[in-house]
Amino acid sequence: MALVTIKGGSSYSSSSYFTHQLKNFDVFLSFRGEDTRLGFISHLYNALCQRGINTFIDDNLPRGEEISTGFLKIIESSRISIIVFSENYASSTWCLDELAKIVECKKNGQLVQPVFYSVDPSEVRNQKGKFGEALFKHEEKLKDNKKVQSWREALHEAANISGWHYRHDCTESKFIQEIVEEISNYKLHQMPLFVAKYPVAINSRIEAILVQLDIGSNDARMLGMYGPGGVGKTTIAKAVYNKIFYYFERSYFLENVREKSGIFDGIIQLQEMLLCETLGNRHLKVCNESKGASMIENILRNKRILLILDDVDKSDQIERLIGGCDWFASGSRIIITTRNKHLLHALRICHSTYMVKELGDHEALELFSMHAFQKNKPEEDYSELTNQVICYAKGIPLALSIIGASLRGRSEMEWKSALDKYKRIPEKDIQNVLQVSYQGLNDSEKNIFLDLACFFKGHFKDYVVDILNCCNLYPVIGIQNLIDKCLINVDRFNKLWMHDLLQQMGREIVRQESPQKPELRSRLWYYEDGFEVLTENKGSDNIRGMMMVSPEPIKLQLEASCFEKMKNLKFLMVGNVDICRGLKYLPNGLRVLDWSGFLLSSLPSNFCPQKLVALNMPQSRIILDKLFKRIQSRSLTHMNFRNCQHIRKLPDLLSATPNVKKLDLRYCRKLVKIHYSVGYLDKLESWDLRSCHELQILPSCIAMKSLKILSLYNCYRVRRFPDTPQGMENLKYLNLTHTAITELPSSIGNLIGLEQLAIGSNFCSCQLPISIYELEHLHMLYLYEKSKDLNIRESIIKFKRLRRLLIRDSKFLKKIPKLPKGIRSIDVCDCISLNSESLRKLILQFGRKLGLPQDMKCSGFKGNALMDLHSHRKLSHQIDFSSQISLSKFKVIQNEFTPTLDMHLIIDFGETYNINVPGKKIPKWFNHQNIGSSILIWVGPEFPTFALCVAFHLVPLKDSYAKNDSYGSIRDDIIHLICDLRIFVNGKGPFIERTFFYRLQSDTLCFYGVPHSQLQRTFRDMMQGNQNRVEISCKISHWTSGNRKFAPMIARIGVHVECICSPQNSVIVQDNSQNVDDSEDTVLTPLLPPCSTSNVSHTNLGCLSGLRRKRP
Repeated sequence: MALVTIKGGSSYSSSSYFTHQLKNFDVFLSFRGEDTRLGFISHLYNALCQRGINTFIDDNLPRGEEISTGFLKIIESSRISIIVFSENYASSTWCLDELAKIVECKKNGQLVQPVFYSVDPSEVRNQKGKFGEALFKHEEKLKDNKKVQSWREALHEAANISGWHYRHDCTESKFIQEIVEEISNYKLHQMPLFVAKYPVAINSRIEAILVQLDIGSNDARMLGMYGPGGVGKTTIAKAVYNKIFYYFERSYFLENVREKSGIFDGIIQLQEMLLCETLGNRHLKVCNESKGASMIENILRNKRILLILDDVDKSDQIERLIGGCDWFASGSRIIITTRNKHLLHALRICHSTYMVKELGDHEALELFSMHAFQKNKPEEDYSELTNQVICYAKGIPLALSIIGASLRGRSEMEWKSALDKYKRIPEKDIQNVLQVSYQGLNDSEKNIFLDLACFFKGHFKDYVVDILNCCNLYPVIGIQNLIDKCLINVDRFNKLWMHDLLQQMGREIVRQESPQKPELRSRLWYYEDGFEVLTENKGSDNIRGMMMVSPEPIKLQLEASCFEKMKNLKFLMVGNVDICRGLKYLPNGLRVLDWSGFLLSSLPSNFCPQKLVALNMPQSRIILDKLFKRIQSRSLTHMNFRNCQHIRKLPDLLSATPNVKKLDLRYCRKLVKIHYSVGYLDKLESWDLRSCHELQILPSCIAMKSLKILSLYNCYRVRRFPDTPQGMENLKYLNLTHTAITELPSSIGNLIGLEQLAIGSNFCSCQLPISIYELEHLHMLYLYEKSKDLNIRESIIKFKRLRRLLIRDSKFLKKIPKLPKGIRSIDVCDCISLNSESLRKLILQFGRKLGLPQDMKCSGFKGNALMDLHSHRKLSHQIDFSSQISLSKFKVIQNEFTPTLDMHLIIDFGETYNINVPGKKIPKWFNHQNIGSSILIWVGPEFPTFALCVAFHLVPLKDSYAKNDSYGSIRDDIIHLICDLRIFVNGKGPFIERTFFYRLQSDTLCFYGVPHSQLQRTFRDMMQGNQNRVEISCKISHWTSGNRKFAPMIARIGVHVECICSPQNSVIVQDNSQNVDDSEDTVLTPLLPPCSTSNVSHTNLGCLSGLRRKRP
């Protein structure tokens, strides 16, 4: 009489998943009233209700010949159906219709349990005895063999389900009690889980996971969720469980697997819990792990289940609990949550993975506000303090919830005090959760993590690997393990990062080594701790690393031997500190010496670092001749002497540091000569000589087989580029702009791997040898040329891989020849002499690359609305002066995007297309146009291919400055700007594309396009139905003006797209062009040729208007 497994797996259609409705009843009772209503059924119904089981019984319900639609919906909205087969059950067509519906619902996940009340199951299954007689009568009466046959099949299927058989061998009350116990156990295990007090921002994550789980498919499927501690993996997994558990015969959420498996016989206890929940047998015992695994495998093969293993950290936990997907019946779903991404990949059994990311700022604000203020936004007086919390928590829900609850109802003074404390000492409950991942690391991984948290967050991975390799920490595998365990991440520039709370967690672990005595800690990163240790000469052998970077310049009176007690010091980083005296000692075991603004000309005479990896002394007074007479280090691979104005020559490094990889000498404006041996450093990868204004003498020859990057940008006095007699296939980036080089050697063709070349000057011309066309891998060419004789050769088409062409300051360039087919980006925005044919071809190529259709119209766009670009007083009111910044600040932002030359090898410009040309007017074939910087369109179910055109206008800040030609070219100012493109789809987004524009001196049209495939990847999840609202806007987020005479603004925006706009969705802008000067002979011509070329005059130019020569 026990509840046992359903025989065989049954599938259910994917539509059942999407049409699921909430269950109104726990149990639906199907029975023959005249047999059992007043006896067995009434007792069963009362017993179920007494146990809190919501049961439907059709007591006193009027019955007709056919079952009603409303009644069928009641069956659908029940979790369990109990069919009580009695001797006259089949005589009722109503009962048989109920039965057929119940069997249908079983296929959609409903639990069905038969009770054979004083009848033999075989009579029901085979329609013998009274069941056979009743069906024979129905066949004669209804003359509907198809319906009777469906009843026969339903009886057969229901009788095959193991249930309860009452044979009068026990009391009826005991029999009923067994049924109630089983149903109660089932209901208990089918109860939804508590998710969170305030389940903010969960729905979108649930939806993404459900797509991957694909509940409608009939295969067994496993999904792994990973992310750092406190990010919400368990919360989201519980929410997913609640959403889908009713589709499965059994469902179970096995919580805290890592913690529970760590105790004695922990795996066995977990196996028992899983088996008990699956079988409904609370008294089951497992003798050993192997036996338990076999029992689980046998059970799972026959049940469609939902199983979530929460917080798994070792592969053996998975192997002993669920084996692989081959253990599970069809339709089962398994979800694993973990902090270790590698665990999921190593198993090779997860069909898909889902990374749980931190909350966005708006989501974080709502969650914190719910906990702190019990509403979705903060109190006005606490707005600024709330923003500080959001910035501190960086989207970690655990931190937001704990801090919000702890600050609720407290005064502003208490908030400020708590926030000051959090900056130095993390909240204990947050620390405990985050520290779990750290505790699972081995010793070398712990050291790597703490070194990153204290010193190397934000540094390049290769740089850190070289340093930690020399510390015998095996960083290649160690860093990867930290990445897999979601403790750190690597960005697209190959820099190492970690969440601020994880960094604080690591630093707190170090602080706890000696809370009151910093000199006994292993690492010092807080500058005040470093000052205390050094000024009081408290150093110890415990100190492994010290970072002493003051926020403001400071002078310290230190003992000359203040580092003498730190024999084990490996990392020393100092900045903004003047030690005021000489320095007699530095530990020879240093791996990193990073001292910005070092005011002495040399290092201590007894300093002989044999394991030094990085020597960084920017803006210092160091003299290299003295330095490298003593330092002979084969381990030294990274050197930075940026902006050192006491360096006049670079000595022989081949003898002193033969293995150097990175050499940064930019802004060493007094550097004149480089020793010839430097040209033979065969391990050197990056050599930065930018803005070495006095540099004249380079090695006559360079044979650097590892060199990838070389920049001589702004080296005004360099007249000759060295010969390269050997093939240098690794050199990818070469910048020779603004040098005095007038001719490149023919050996330039030996740079066979060169991908990016920048050349030319605003004070002399450079002749390119014919051998330059041997550079078949070149994909970026930057030409800077003011010469009137500049003309680009037709041979440029030989650069078959050329993707980007930039021509700067070439106001005399008239023609651009045919370009390679792979070209994606062309910037000729200040080439104001380009003829109309060249402009036409550029825009034609842009359109063809994107596959833009011809003659596309929008029913909502009318007229040829142009802007009066010469109404300076009107335009000056539209300038955003709040985004104006200094040139130095602009360079800081630029350096954040490309802080080192290495970035040139990493930046991927993707599949986008863009062209920047001089001009004012957006072509008419852009079927949506608007004055200003934003536009609204409506598109269909797929995001279509679109092209964007933005018109930048340079506005004189005073009428007296308005000395520009017909292109808006200015003569006495230079504009730099950053433009952010934002796209919202149905209010979701934004998608942001940031573009830098340098040295603008004329009005500019910027054409931007993205291939259809990329648009689909980006916006697919945002599209809703057949009508989708798309808002496109551009904003000049930052700009700077060299002489403060002109300012940039976005005058107009246009979009070429296949739309479904209706007239009422569009704003009609009236023509306001009476003051526009159209005297130029070059305006925009047709993008694409007409379908028929036999008679051009018949072309429909309604939306398709282009660049054509205006008649005199």
